[in-house]
Amino acid sequence: MSGKPWQLDTDIPTPSLFSPNSSNLDVSSISIADESTLGNDIILSLQDGKDNSSDNGEIVEEEELPVTPKELKGWYIYNAATEVYSVVAISAFIPIILENRASEAGFQLDHVTPCNTSIKGYQCVTKYGAGFVDTASFSLYTISISVFIQCLVYIGLGSLADHGENRKKFLLFFSYLGAISTIAFLLVINPSLYWLAGLLTILSNVCFGAGYVFYLAYIPTFTRVHPLVIEAKESGKTVQEISKIEDTVSNKFSSHSIAIGYASGVVVLVIAAVISYFMKQSTYGLQVGTAIAGIWWLILLIFPTFWLQKRKNPPLPKGENFLFYSFKRVGKTLGSAKKLTQSFKFLISWFLLSDGFSTVVSVAIIFGKKNLEVDNTQLTIAAIIIPVCAFIGVYIFLFLQQKFGLSTKTMILITGGLHSLIPIYGLLGFVTPIGFKFTIEIYIFAVYFGFMLGAIQSYCRVLFGSMVPKGHENEFFGLYEITDKGSSWIGPLVTGLIGDLTHDLRYGFWFLLVMMIIPLIVIFTVNVEKGKEEAERFFEEEQLKKLKEKFQQ
Repeated sequence: MSGKPWQLDTDIPTPSLFSPNSSNLDVSSISIADESTLGNDIILSLQDGKDNSSDNGEIVEEEELPVTPKELKGWYIYNAATEVYSVVAISAFIPIILENRASEAGFQLDHVTPCNTSIKGYQCVTKYGAGFVDTASFSLYTISISVFIQCLVYIGLGSLADHGENRKKFLLFFSYLGAISTIAFLLVINPSLYWLAGLLTILSNVCFGAGYVFYLAYIPTFTRVHPLVIEAKESGKTVQEISKIEDTVSNKFSSHSIAIGYASGVVVLVIAAVISYFMKQSTYGLQVGTAIAGIWWLILLIFPTFWLQKRKNPPLPKGENFLFYSFKRVGKTLGSAKKLTQSFKFLISWFLLSDGFSTVVSVAIIFGKKNLEVDNTQLTIAAIIIPVCAFIGVYIFLFLQQKFGLSTKTMILITGGLHSLIPIYGLLGFVTPIGFKFTIEIYIFAVYFGFMLGAIQSYCRVLFGSMVPKGHENEFFGLYEITDKGSSWIGPLVTGLIGDLTHDLRYGFWFLLVMMIIPLIVIFTVNVEKGKEEAERFFEEEQLKKLKEKFQQ
């Protein structure tokens, strides 16, 4: 914290804002109209490491350290550590573990006769709270609960991470806890402990999602302090040129991060598949594979622990309650949605689109297991294909984008449109001989889905990050994760209900189709440049408001 008082640059020509014979601000004359013309030099002094006023009235120096190659490597390795949970555990093994353990401890529809899992298309129920649910729905409901809790964590901690050194602390705390709870799947040693598998799923998935929020919040920060961007600003390039460089830089390191994460996931998935094969495709073999993902996660966390720099933000405002601050700040931001129309328009569309992406994987896995009699080894092979194709797809789409000069928004519309063909294909099964009726179609699905998965994930987080106001990165990426992983409780919940009512998950493809088509129409209307301008104006107005409050004291 600097000991020097904040001083106004006297070269800024703003005579109407000052009393004639004083160097102090005449705050009574500042109006909303003045805020757009107060002087970019004031805002730059607040942005670029000069002394500025914190929320609690103290003078703080905000550190904007340039990102170093070592720090970027630590950030990349973090994704290599945590992505194995997404690729191996929650997307591939855990849904099967939950369904298998629930079925082994479950009953047929008469609630008395033990479930016979050797029958093709078996229909069984298991105890869930005070009632019974379909064993396929048990997995979906459990995941729904976990991501609903994620929503509360995102809102409760997101804004706190924008103060002090909380971002890195929260990132590591939830990551270590998530890795340990993933390893704990080894404790589910018999079917009667299916409830423990459910609890571990909730804990590990909440921790994974929470850590991912703070990981994503580095994207706009790294973009802003990347050497190429700093050089462009210092060399006097135009706003349009700087924006293009920022877009290129953020897309590159975001794509690299995703590709490295998927490569890491494939390695662990192959190891887990081999173990599952030699353990005769048993459920416990899948649990061992899940635990290996946790061990991998735990070991690789060493690198981001030491390589990510301590990036200090303003301290928590005086008088604010640690437990309720984030909820209050998020509420205030949501109330300002009219000032950030494009950011929130994108969030609403991503709320539906991302839910469709995540749910279609769970539906495909469970549908293949129950209706196509796909065994654990075949499902594992399909699970390996998805990240392999995602790794390839990230770079192919990045190449196409650069070759044809396509915008990030255009790439989202292309990859999202291709994704929407999946539920259409599933619905063909009602009227044609194809449409997830043969085992080979599961592999075709894995190739097609995986090829676009990594690309659309990268493009969406980069586009959103470009429209996030400075100083609100963790808060806004908390909202982003609510609409991404946090919103995914809706898809599993609705498809689970459809499965309960019809005992045929194919009907769930109707819901998934709607979840993909509508948001693409909304994204088409997003004005990205306007969104960037709104984010910058939001930050400037926020800083000016703090200055008014300071000089009125």
